[in-house]
Amino acid sequence: MEYFLTNKYIENLRMFLNLSELDDIYFLSFLLLVIGTIVVFVLFTIMNKNNEEIQKISTTSNNLNGIINKTENIKMSGNDNDFIDVLVAIEEEMAAIRELYVGGYITKGIYISETDRLYEKAKIFGL
Repeated sequence: MEYFLTNKYIENLRMFLNLSELDDIYFLSFLLLVIGTIVVFVLFTIMNKNNEEIQKISTTSNNLNGIINKTENIKMSGNDNDFIDVLVAIEEEMAAIRELYVGGYITKGIYISETDRLYEKAKIFGL
């Protein structure tokens, strides 16, 4: 009975696709080829979307140097006012980072790492 229903289903499918003169093996091969092509296309589309998302995530940086002015290359002439100017600049940068954190633009981890970086810089110039 099951064999009869399977054959009847295959015959109806052949009639629907207008492939009634093909042998069973050719029909099944054709059907597998079509289904396989559709599956490969769907998988390729999904993988392509995931790859684009990964590239988008990897291009975003957790570094604030693009937002806040860098004070890394500060030239020191030995004048005490220069040290004070550097410390004032670091203080302003810390205030800017705090504003970004309070405004929700950066995460707590980025806020902590940036303030640690600025604290280390202030220790060099302030002590």
